[in-house]
Amino acid sequence: MTNYIFTDEHAVVSYDRKEAMKAFEHDQLAYVVGEIVEGTPGYSIYSGSGEHLGHLDTREIAFATAMQYDMHALSVH
Repeated sequence: MTNYIFTDEHAVVSYDRKEAMKAFEHDQLAYVVGEIVEGTPGYSIYSGSGEHLGHLDTREIAFATAMQYDMHALSVH
């Protein structure tokens, strides 16, 4: 489901993971998703094509990891 959030200063489009991966499939994009993997809460990183790349403790570490591999991270829900 796509959500649109408008304020006086910003317009934000919030995608769910499936929509984002269809709309923005690209080798240099990574998607950061908060989820539970094998009972461990954290943040997963997915490639633009949907491949699960890893699961990390915090959102900040997930974004830093994506940047370390020259990927631009987007947050999806």
